[in-house]
Amino acid sequence: MDDELTRAQFDALMNERGGDREILVALLNECVGRWPWWDRSWKVIEIREVRTRRLNTLQRRVVVNGVVGRDTGETLPLSFTVRVWGPGRVRFEVRVVDALVGESVRDSDPYPFGLILCALMDRRGLSRRDVAHRCGLAQSTVAKMMAGYMVPRERGLLAGLAAALDLSVGDLRAIAGLPADD
Repeated sequence: MDDELTRAQFDALMNERGGDREILVALLNECVGRWPWWDRSWKVIEIREVRTRRLNTLQRRVVVNGVVGRDTGETLPLSFTVRVWGPGRVRFEVRVVDALVGESVRDSDPYPFGLILCALMDRRGLSRRDVAHRCGLAQSTVAKMMAGYMVPRERGLLAGLAAALDLSVGDLRAIAGLPADD
């Protein structure tokens, strides 16, 4: 769930040393209240700690620890993880006790193609530079494939990479998790 924050909400979220906790409680209750699976009898009742960490120039991760409770007097520990982009775009994840509720803010794992590519290159004694030269690619492109952040999909790239690794294009397509060529 992506949301836009008001300036007051942003300030309350970024302030580790207190800030306006009522605004933060209202923001978190509003956020979880929109989730269809959230039991609305549980409300954020207390914020105990706010920790911020800058991930890069535009992103920050904020961990908000507190308590949720019901009218019946039951309480449970709460941990929100909020990823903030720029001046106020956010994505929420919440943990109540050990149960994860909401959308994950963690990036997906790299596709295993990179691990297999690295193993094939090692077995054949090929460096990143060798593969880049044989395929006519930049070394950074080969590095992205090795890290699993890029899977070759274009026919020319698949053919060049298959030739460099001494594989058939069909085998490389299978390794990359692509459907058989039409």
